[in-house]
Amino acid sequence: MSYEVERKYLDADFSRLRELLTAHAARSEGVHFERNILFDRQDELFDSHRLLRLRSRQWAGREDHILTLKLPPVAARHAGETGFKIREERECPVADRQAMQSILEGLGYLPAARYEKFRESWQLDGVQVDMDILPFRQVVELEGAAERIREVEVLLELDKLPTSADSYHVLHQRWRAEQGLPPERSFVFSPCQAAQWRAVLHLPPEED
Repeated sequence: MSYEVERKYLDADFSRLRELLTAHAARSEGVHFERNILFDRQDELFDSHRLLRLRSRQWAGREDHILTLKLPPVAARHAGETGFKIREERECPVADRQAMQSILEGLGYLPAARYEKFRESWQLDGVQVDMDILPFRQVVELEGAAERIREVEVLLELDKLPTSADSYHVLHQRWRAEQGLPPERSFVFSPCQAAQWRAVLHLPPEED
């Protein structure tokens, strides 16, 4: 059990960010592709601001799976912080993704939404820096202690950018509304988009 403290930054220049991370001796953790399935039972988790997620991550040459339960976000004013998303997170590694999905479905929790992203991760001064490529936009996410996030965002020239404490689900719904599109919980890449990003990020092609 742990608390996740994070802040998202919009409209960042990924190339410039890599230059600054390298200049400050950040440690690269590589690039991976993520598939996420959110499970629910008649929206009981969604309506109570909880999230049950089965995540699969693929790097060049390896992959893993993680089951995560996120509890409702803590109000920033109660946590003594503003502009951060703070919530309790419980997770464990999963050896067999299909078996875990079968267990969840046997308990009545069915896939309610799916989303994908390409993530490039770095570590700098105790803060995880994630550059996320989503089907609808690119976002930088910092996760760590709030005071460390404030320091790192200045080092990486992120402090002048628009920020958000919203989930990717909320950002996606807002984007769809701006595009005049109906609400949709899932966001995944088309096969063509995924293949293009895999080539750019030097990840292996998707296996059939």
